[in-house]
Amino acid sequence: MATQAFDIWTDDNVAHEAGDRPRLPAGWAGPAGPGIDVRTWPRSPRTGQPMLHCFTLWLPESYRRRGPDLVAVAVFQWEDTLYFKDPAPEVTAVIAGHPADVAQPEHPFWAKLAQAQAHPRLQIADDGVASLLAMVWLTEAELNGPRATRPAAAPSLADGEADNTSWRERHGQYGPLWLVPRDDPNAGVRPVSFPSDNDAYVDVPDMYDVFHAEHLGGTGMSPDGVRDDLSPWYIEVSRLGGISFGGDQDIALDLEASAFLGDWSTAVLIPGPGAPEPTPQG
Repeated sequence: MATQAFDIWTDDNVAHEAGDRPRLPAGWAGPAGPGIDVRTWPRSPRTGQPMLHCFTLWLPESYRRRGPDLVAVAVFQWEDTLYFKDPAPEVTAVIAGHPADVAQPEHPFWAKLAQAQAHPRLQIADDGVASLLAMVWLTEAELNGPRATRPAAAPSLADGEADNTSWRERHGQYGPLWLVPRDDPNAGVRPVSFPSDNDAYVDVPDMYDVFHAEHLGGTGMSPDGVRDDLSPWYIEVSRLGGISFGGDQDIALDLEASAFLGDWSTAVLIPGPGAPEPTPQG
């Protein structure tokens, strides 16, 4: 099946920017999560904090790299400069069934943490800078089910953590999402930095004039250059649903690789069951 690249637009911008191109409804960006069991809401492996939902994106068939029945991904993030440390003792105690060993044991966070379980199609990685990201592969029922609300946060932030909700509300892009096909010569091609011996990937000198920075597949849009380890099936975003990376840089999420952040990850990696290794590209 031929691969098509897409711009990703929020509801506020698609009418003006898409012109007469078709628009495919494709999820949403904002704090509400998809219709997963709330017990499986992604959490920080270190502190147990429930992550912040960034966006849920429906995927066309060629991007469903975990199988045709997994039709979307939900992406979450949590800021923590100490993500590489072992789980906090109080988190370990609650998971082991000893809530009396924590401060404020009556706080709802601890009860929810004790009930938490990993989503069966969860991937977690660190961005190599100061945060954790999670990607959950969704069935049709999870995509279209009642949206989940983030579980109760801990009574206080741990050292290294930061809840950047206010920043996200000021600077993030929110609302319904749309996929808009773009006439991209690099659709279905593994992106590379130039110069390169990969003749299939071509330079698009006017890419910022003709393509949107938030996109699915195709030409890499990061001003700092594309990741050399990406497959052709990736999402590249900046600020979508408040997601952030390195201040205000683009971040690429590989839908093919078990390590969806590639070499950026330094310490935390939960690849998820059945995650294939990337297929070598010519």
